[in-house]
Amino acid sequence: MTKFYATVCLPPTVPRKIPKAVAAAMAPYDLNGNGDRVGHWDWWAIRAGGAYLVLPGHEGDRRLVTASTVPRRKAELAPLGPLECYGGPRGLLDFDGMRQRAGRSYDDLLAAWTELSAVHPPARPLTDFVARHEADPERYSQAEARKDHLAQPLVQDVAQRAVAGDPHFGMSFLVNDPVAYFAQEHEESRLSSVRSAVPGSALVTLDGAWTDARTEGHWERANRYLDGLDAEAVVLDLLCHS
Repeated sequence: MTKFYATVCLPPTVPRKIPKAVAAAMAPYDLNGNGDRVGHWDWWAIRAGGAYLVLPGHEGDRRLVTASTVPRRKAELAPLGPLECYGGPRGLLDFDGMRQRAGRSYDDLLAAWTELSAVHPPARPLTDFVARHEADPERYSQAEARKDHLAQPLVQDVAQRAVAGDPHFGMSFLVNDPVAYFAQEHEESRLSSVRSAVPGSALVTLDGAWTDARTEGHWERANRYLDGLDAEAVVLDLLCHS
């Protein structure tokens, strides 16, 4: 059971009709009573988190997917900033700005981690503690391994900041090892953040085809496809569950 984001492309569609159009585009991939067809989701909702950036000069355009343009009975959308929306015509969306935003966010996250690392003793990754457990499982349990990893001041500080809503350290750091995450090659990690700034881990194209990140080269192909869309084609994200 997992949640993921799917980017859906539609022909020109007014916002009030988007929920119905999205339902039609997603129907072939429904896991609920789908028979022999390939299913990918059992529920979806127009993305409640994150936002597309709007090109300056187009804020307030009624063709954008916002809390005021989509009927509340069809989607629970929170109000966003003046240059933000949940999707809309490709020609109104600032994909380059979204990628630049992702790059800045990664840089800010790395800077925050570097600052914390300077005031705490060096921390070891969870894999070190798990290896100790595997070497002597009777004397050192897996629960103890996780507890000792989390007790490290640096890891504990990150966890506390995530719970408190720190803008840099999201809730993902409560389940993922920050020591291992920041031990990655930062150039590649930053590039990954930029690649995933626009497309979700799944993409539904205008012709109804489904592709996702399980296929090698997904992010590059998805970005090229979205960048090449006609200006009137509608793009939006869904939060999906499978």
